[in-house]
Amino acid sequence: MRALILVLFLMSALLLLGLQPAPPAEPPVAQTAVEEQEVVERAPELRVVEERFPRNSTLQEVLFKHDLEPPDIHQLIEDTRDVYNLNRVRAGNRLQLGFLEDGRLQSLHYEISDEEFLDVRYSEDRYRAELGRHDFDVQVSEISAVMPDSLYHTLKRMGEGDQLIAELLEVLQWDVDFTALQAGDWFKVIFEKKFREGDFVKYGRILAVQFHTGGRDIYAFRFTNPETGTEKFFDAKGGSVRKAFLKVPFRYHPRISSGFSYARFHPNLKKRRPHLALDYAAPRGTAVLASASGRVVLAGWNGGFGKHVKIRHANGYTTGYAHLSRILVKVGQNVQQGQTIGRVGSTGLATGAHLDYRIQDRRGRYLNPRKRIEWPSDKPLDKRYWSEFVAVRDTFLERLGGLAEPAAGNLKAD
Repeated sequence: MRALILVLFLMSALLLLGLQPAPPAEPPVAQTAVEEQEVVERAPELRVVEERFPRNSTLQEVLFKHDLEPPDIHQLIEDTRDVYNLNRVRAGNRLQLGFLEDGRLQSLHYEISDEEFLDVRYSEDRYRAELGRHDFDVQVSEISAVMPDSLYHTLKRMGEGDQLIAELLEVLQWDVDFTALQAGDWFKVIFEKKFREGDFVKYGRILAVQFHTGGRDIYAFRFTNPETGTEKFFDAKGGSVRKAFLKVPFRYHPRISSGFSYARFHPNLKKRRPHLALDYAAPRGTAVLASASGRVVLAGWNGGFGKHVKIRHANGYTTGYAHLSRILVKVGQNVQQGQTIGRVGSTGLATGAHLDYRIQDRRGRYLNPRKRIEWPSDKPLDKRYWSEFVAVRDTFLERLGGLAEPAAGNLKAD
């Protein structure tokens, strides 16, 4: 009885204080644990194929072979046109294609050149294109040699490629007559080679040249304008290597079959008469270049000269190109130095395929193209950059001087 009275008293006290007795604990409810599943987006697996474009093929022909439909090919070309025109693929260039399991084209990689490539991916109902450039390991090389015969054959025997030969000829084309090389002539060249993943890919820039011929040294140093970033070649005194006239109106240096003479025996007319020109023996159809920029004043048949082109130049000189098989310019047309103006032939009084090449000064006098004539040159180095140029020049001169002197007979002619 007392215990009951005590319990009732305590409960009344708690109510007066505003406190509630704690409810009995609920029995634990069994809960089912739900494991969170991590969602990982995986790139779809692609079937990758590689192609090289055959000659005279198109992108459409290659994609047809992989069962792409014409509308899909059209969309690919149109979506990427603003970045690169895929109608301009070149024979031999590499193409990599990535296809989804259902046959849809998902990616495309096209090697545009040794330097540049195109990447395309399909995303959000369209193809998205991006141009990229390869990273190269650029190494500077140095070579020197005596020429027992031609520059071309000398460099070939040294294991160098056509690209280096062509670019070296281009640098020297205004100063060196490669048809008149002499025994003991030699050269030194500093140039770049480009490698990718350890493999040689292509030549880079020619940086400096020393060419010794006829007892004189010809120099060419590549110099970058500090303001514009343009690059040009200058000689040791800051004069432009580029001259108003090419030494030879060809991309290579053919044999001279008949020289400049005031009394040459003419093989057709059987008598002596002036031959105020150089005859270059070259295969029929060989491209003939304008040796200087100017305006065409004659383009047609001209008696014994056959098909004949004459160009008047801004400095008052005139050049003539005779016995052509084809003429590719018209009277009044402006032409640029190095532009193809015709093809070698044997028209007129000619015994075989060759080019009759003549130069006249502003007074009409014929000049011997083989003699060292001080042709007008391109603009020399801007004097504001003289100190920068001297630093570049002297660095290259020191490197050229450090190359072993080419010894006669170090390369024998074939």
